[in-house]
Amino acid sequence: MIDRRTILGALLAAATSYPAGSRSNKALDQEALQAALFAFSIGEMARVAAASPARNRFSHRRTLSDHTNRGVTMPNNDTLYSSCWLDLPTGVHADLDIPLNSGRYVSLAIMGMDTDVLALASSNGQSTATGKYRIVGPGWRKKAPDDRLLIRIPSADAWALVRIGVSDKQDLAAAQAVQSKIVSNIETSRSLQRITAPLVQDRPKRLLEQVNAVLERTTPRSPLAMRARRHRQFGLGKMTQVSPAANTAWRKAVFALDAGAIGDITEFGEIINGWHWPDKAIAQYGKNERFRAAVALSGLGALPEMEAVYLTAMTDIKGAPLSSSRQYRIDFATPPPVDAFWSLSAYRAEPDGRYFFIDNPLNRYAVGSSNQELRNGGVVIASTSKPSEYSSVWLPIADGPFRLVLRAYRPTLTLRSKRWAPPNIVPIS
Repeated sequence: MIDRRTILGALLAAATSYPAGSRSNKALDQEALQAALFAFSIGEMARVAAASPARNRFSHRRTLSDHTNRGVTMPNNDTLYSSCWLDLPTGVHADLDIPLNSGRYVSLAIMGMDTDVLALASSNGQSTATGKYRIVGPGWRKKAPDDRLLIRIPSADAWALVRIGVSDKQDLAAAQAVQSKIVSNIETSRSLQRITAPLVQDRPKRLLEQVNAVLERTTPRSPLAMRARRHRQFGLGKMTQVSPAANTAWRKAVFALDAGAIGDITEFGEIINGWHWPDKAIAQYGKNERFRAAVALSGLGALPEMEAVYLTAMTDIKGAPLSSSRQYRIDFATPPPVDAFWSLSAYRAEPDGRYFFIDNPLNRYAVGSSNQELRNGGVVIASTSKPSEYSSVWLPIADGPFRLVLRAYRPTLTLRSKRWAPPNIVPIS
């Protein structure tokens, strides 16, 4: 996703000067940067929503990601996805039936247009929940049926994303059968307005229109609308006349908002045994707009820590950057304590900063609790070629820059409280 933001940003920013008679204002520039960071995640959500096949209808991805999938950076090889972009103006509701009692991991995340997870339901196979939900937007005043849990969202727009766990290729058909049990019933008496990416080539103007389209359909007292108010001087929310100086600062900020300005997700959190542990605010970011933007850039749709922990490694136990010229021994003597499953993936680093799976002779893109050798603890060897240590599980890595990502679904309190330490990444001599 980063490549869209590396479109001659420096040249465009340089070409955007302040109006005659005004001078550069560092304070205004900083405020504009904060406004652009606030807008970024909303723009990403609006862009993806506009590219979806339809509103208020689930689309199902029935295959697992591999090295050919390059639409979203750092995809996973763990789950099937079912996605529905909700459009729920006043008087419209969505009834969703999610197969939580299907004998495998299933989760439903309802995300607001600022990427916050507003509601979450999940199961590792068996749940006391019925899996029946009624989602309603602003102004909904009716009573929900007794057999449905009511979920209120602060905007007419939201993203419902279902994940279904898959052990391996042999398990794919059974997971697809569970996916087919997802039911949505969305009733309305009028045609629905759809948020689309405006056909505006001017990037700052396009982002402004995307954000304002969302804000117009969001209750004024919601956290999203309240956070937007501090950026009114740049036209967010259309609540004030934009001055030439503010418009210039906004344009400069948007053009400068590339991967370097936003930062990598690994800048937010702490390092344990060479692994980056994300900030606890992931998926429910509050006012941390830069962290929110960083996750939207590299991992749109991330789950909160209560549901999933994402650890990233770019260095070994000695602090040296991971190198494809080395082999690495990763001993999961004590596997990640989870109530669902865990996996370890390797990603090639692209020049534009994105990360994708690696083509390899095993067609293996992740290892973890789905591997019999690792369920009760075992060793992973990460290397470009098959290791001589045949008793280990081989995870192919890229011939070039790469990073490792450890995902743990439904982590236990032991893991979330960091009483479990991720394994050392030891270079093999």
